[in-house]
Amino acid sequence: MLSEDIKILLVEDSQADAKLVELMLAEDMHRHHFNVTHAERVADALKHLAAQRFDAVLLDLSLPDGLGLDPVRELQSMAPWLPIVVLSGYGDEALALQAVQCGAQDYLIKGQVDARLLARALRYAIERKRAEEHLNFLANHDALTHLPNRVLFLDRLGQALVRGPWHKRLVAILFLDLDRFKHINDTLGHNVGDLLLKAVGERLQTYVREGDTVARLGGDEFAVILADIARAADVARIAQKITRGLTQPFKLDGHELSITPSIGISLYPSDATDAPTLLKNADTAMYRAKERGGGYQLYSSNMNAKAEQRLDLENSLRGAVESEEFLLYYQPQIDLHGGHIFGVEALLRWQHPQRGLVAAREFIGAAEETGLIVLMGLWALQRACAQLRAWHDAGLSGISMSVNLTARQFRQHNLLHALDQILNETGIDARHLELELTESLLAGAEAGKLLAALKERGFSLSIDDFGTGYSCLSNLRRFPIDRLKIDHTLMHDVPGDADHVAIVTAIIALAHSLKLKVIAEGVETLEQLEFLRSLKCNEIQGYLLSTPLSAPEIEKLLTQKASLLPIRSKNPKAKPVLSAAKEREDAKITK
Repeated sequence: MLSEDIKILLVEDSQADAKLVELMLAEDMHRHHFNVTHAERVADALKHLAAQRFDAVLLDLSLPDGLGLDPVRELQSMAPWLPIVVLSGYGDEALALQAVQCGAQDYLIKGQVDARLLARALRYAIERKRAEEHLNFLANHDALTHLPNRVLFLDRLGQALVRGPWHKRLVAILFLDLDRFKHINDTLGHNVGDLLLKAVGERLQTYVREGDTVARLGGDEFAVILADIARAADVARIAQKITRGLTQPFKLDGHELSITPSIGISLYPSDATDAPTLLKNADTAMYRAKERGGGYQLYSSNMNAKAEQRLDLENSLRGAVESEEFLLYYQPQIDLHGGHIFGVEALLRWQHPQRGLVAAREFIGAAEETGLIVLMGLWALQRACAQLRAWHDAGLSGISMSVNLTARQFRQHNLLHALDQILNETGIDARHLELELTESLLAGAEAGKLLAALKERGFSLSIDDFGTGYSCLSNLRRFPIDRLKIDHTLMHDVPGDADHVAIVTAIIALAHSLKLKVIAEGVETLEQLEFLRSLKCNEIQGYLLSTPLSAPEIEKLLTQKASLLPIRSKNPKAKPVLSAAKEREDAKITK
């Protein structure tokens, strides 16, 4: 939409022709007001451009200090965003056409122009130039954050690498990934996730210099070009500043959100001399920073081997999903008072063709990042229900199945349909299936509706890893939760650690006051068992009672109907049956 006042720079050495142009534009006053500034030379035009902004230029191709296409090039160099309409004498139409091919928007032949044609040509030239600029912006910038995208980032990086050797300075690439973004996006929704990405982009720009580039490459990945750097230590200081800044909470849409950036750094010319390799090396260093829990990491050549291993893992994982190389083990859940098995928890394993049985902790992170966790979680749910049906058909009807729902699964729009389909296919009553959710899932705006729908179908709902994340006690009253599950990390050093004792005691008391059942996982010693018994904890699971077992082994235990609780010992400070480190290898699908 053009403004009412259109500023035109007329570059014309003929006073008579200039006066004629002004008179013709004055005739269009009823539509737009053309404010004309007249310059007789190219040099004068450049001075006007430096002093103020114009909407368009009317340019004569025959000037005292510029002939042919030279004035077009000079004006474009000074103001590349400015539309140019060329005024050509009769017989110079070929030259005018060349000017358009060089970037002018249009040309007009003197003596063949009236007021309406001149005004229309200027308006269209302005509109076309703005449309070109907008399309160019969209092609080179991220639509959400308006930061440069990968295309523009690589272009600017290439320019920086050309300038670097001339000034004998370093060029640094910072590759950033937001460690908790996927979790926030899954639990609070894409609207909040988008707000966070925009806020991160804005905050990043405050930590770099005017000549540096901050870009969004996609998803939660950002990149920074630091040009004209004297020493690697200067880059480290900037990375430290970015890390400190981004870890400060973001207040968005009623939520206070915290993230941890992982930053990989590669330097020109020591780490690479071309843009793609520099970016790849920074990406590799970022993964090393992520493995260390965030912060920044400078690239080193020995990181490539580990990056190749990770890529191989991701590719193998995709093949494993297609080939169904996964299987489920089941860990018994024991009633602390009667000692009988009331249920089992499904735990995922990968039967690798070469490596054998692979612990979940070795591949779950890659599965979450690639999105394969959704398919794996759905497969685990279907297989667990099929196994439960087989046990029920074998006369073991008292057993229930506990399956973890990942954040991505919980946010899938077709989750209820998928669950209904699995129940129909297996014939399982929803009352025998417990869905384990993490505390953070309760923070989403739609969580209440979904939990209510799940409860209406008859599912039992439990909060997994309770006490280790964001705990909002009001959610326990509002939502139809049946059970709290004390995380195994809280059972470490219990009852020796006073802080863990206090937390576990509070969780059990809270659960009982809300008429919820409570189960403690990670029980490894008789001392822990007696401590939980003294607090009237309802249920337990852990290596003291049983390791995760195959389906036939579970069936054998169930048919024996024997108590798994050990006989009380006069020396409850017994060593654990298996180490906590080993138990952590049996991480559930979302650990």
